Amino acid sequence: MWKQWVNAVLGLAVLATPFLNLSSETATWTLAIAGIAVAVLALWSAVKYSPGRHSTFAHR
Repeated sequence: MWKQWVNAVLGLAVLATPFLNLSSETATWTLAIAGIAVAVLALWSAVKYSPGRHSTFAHR
C-alpha cells in the first residue's frame, strides 16, 4: 500500500513543478495534466485497495 501513497506524492510533485517557472507553457500544461492523472489514479488505488477492504487481488 505504501507504493500507492508514494505515487500520489510524486504525482503532486509533478503537478507543482510547472508552477515554479521552470518550463514553457506547453510543458507546463503537459506536466500539470500528467500530475493530475498520476495523483488521482494513485489515490484511487490507495483507497480502493486499502488493507481494511476485501479485494480479489492478493495483498503483497
